[in-house]
Amino acid sequence: MHILIDRDAVCAGDDMNHHREEFTVPEDITIAGLLEFLEFKYIPFIAGNDVVWALYHHDVEAGAYFTKNRSFINGSIPLSSIINNSETDNEFYLRYYSSPDRYRKHFINIANLD
Repeated sequence: MHILIDRDAVCAGDDMNHHREEFTVPEDITIAGLLEFLEFKYIPFIAGNDVVWALYHHDVEAGAYFTKNRSFINGSIPLSSIINNSETDNEFYLRYYSSPDRYRKHFINIANLD
């Protein structure tokens, strides 16, 4: 299965690089499997390694990866089910949060907007 991934920059120097890449992954890969795969091929290492990468499919969060304790939100969901249930395509985006606390605050801010 072919997927397109783009991601946030993690620092000013990282803004200079183009982050959109295409990957071929197994048809049965899960969100956790994808994030583990991307950790070694695509996601930059961050000093302290206590960050969160949230996987989005067209502005909807599909899952998240907490790097320090190597835990996932929705890790067991097959990526193909997200693509198959979508009327769009196979494009994903990784949003960077500099800490688990910043990730949590993002949801608090969204809830306060309602």
